[in-house]
Amino acid sequence: MTKQRIQTGAVGEQIACDFLQESGYRIVERNHRSRLGELDIIAEYEEFIVFCEVKTRRGTGGPHPSLSVTAKKIAKLRQLGELYLSQKHLTYLQPRFDVIAVQLGDGKPPNIDHFINAF
Repeated sequence: MTKQRIQTGAVGEQIACDFLQESGYRIVERNHRSRLGELDIIAEYEEFIVFCEVKTRRGTGGPHPSLSVTAKKIAKLRQLGELYLSQKHLTYLQPRFDVIAVQLGDGKPPNIDHFINAF
């Protein structure tokens, strides 16, 4: 992964965290790593524990960032979420998987699409 892609991803995740907090979510963890992989953002909102996958792209051309969340990625995220819930014993919260797509425009405010309960 290139340095620019890492920086773009970090910028997108910060924008997504700010967006979630402004929307009333409480950020629990960012970049949670386990033996299976990484969860970008874990947040609480009402009765939900929300696992957010963030996809960020620069520019407005090309496919929408959310389209890079494939069936294989969804299966991996579900596994990661289940592992997290079992490790933290969070039986009182309903799990939910969201996707946040961030498009960074040159000199324009970012475009943010929040897909609630995406899968």
